[in-house]
Amino acid sequence: MRQTPRRVVSRVLAAAGAGAIAATLIAAPALAQPVKPADVEDAFHRAEIINEQVNMIGERIDSTRQEIADLNGDIATQDKAYRAKRRELGELIAQQHMDSPLGPTVSLMGSKNPTEFLDGLGAVQALNSSQAEQLEEFSELSEQLKARRDQLKERKAALDVDAKHIDQKRKEVEARHQEAKKLFSKLSTLEQAKFMDSDTDLNFEVEAFGRTKKAIDFAIAQLGDAYVYGGTGPSGWDCSGLVMKSFAAAGVSLPRVVGPQMSAVRHVSMDALQPGDLVAYGDMSHIGIYLGRGKVVHAPHPGRSVEITGLSHYSVAGRVG
Repeated sequence: MRQTPRRVVSRVLAAAGAGAIAATLIAAPALAQPVKPADVEDAFHRAEIINEQVNMIGERIDSTRQEIADLNGDIATQDKAYRAKRRELGELIAQQHMDSPLGPTVSLMGSKNPTEFLDGLGAVQALNSSQAEQLEEFSELSEQLKARRDQLKERKAALDVDAKHIDQKRKEVEARHQEAKKLFSKLSTLEQAKFMDSDTDLNFEVEAFGRTKKAIDFAIAQLGDAYVYGGTGPSGWDCSGLVMKSFAAAGVSLPRVVGPQMSAVRHVSMDALQPGDLVAYGDMSHIGIYLGRGKVVHAPHPGRSVEITGLSHYSVAGRVG
């Protein structure tokens, strides 16, 4: 049966409407998942990972600068010795030329006295031997000086590379930090307050002695101090900076960065923790000092202060000494 124009138009419009709805559903983006405190924590953690890379490069820069200073000192000393030896050798050659312009051997050839000839020949050999020794010493000094200057050039080039690299990494830290702040702003007021709350109350006596107690006492004294990227005190800290300075106060020298800090201590099981042990994340991005009773003192992240926390996320441990 033949359809009327009205029915045809209705079906066309219906089909077009269904297509439009389907297209809208396909094109519509998925609803954004609500931001959770764990997302913000993870964002700050990513910034801290890069911050530890900045610390590592910074340590390398300091070491290279010290090498450059030492090399400059060596070069100054060797250059002085090189110039003195060159002057001494020049004076020796000039004196020999004045004593015998045509060379000592030529004057000996005219001698008719065998004893005089042999004595003179011995003197010539001694002079030549002395010259040879002087030349050899001069050559060695010259090579040492060249090697030191080449080394200095190489260390300066390495310093330039690291200086550029650390600037790039600092920008990455800032970008990650801004990303974390943006996520934080999406939390509810209650979640924000809870996230930024730092537990600075140590409600038990830490059972530690000797230098371990001194390190813990120093760390506890910093409770409430602000977290600062790259901070090593006296009023702002990052995690590894707090650990380093705490043990320095106890007379123990630890490296600046988490990974090297854990490499410098004796590995212990998480089941055998004692107060004063270092505890760190498995990826070596964060570190703290164990206090006992499942508690750790650490510097967390920007916006929070040095605080007491639990053992969650810590998976490796080490003991100083």
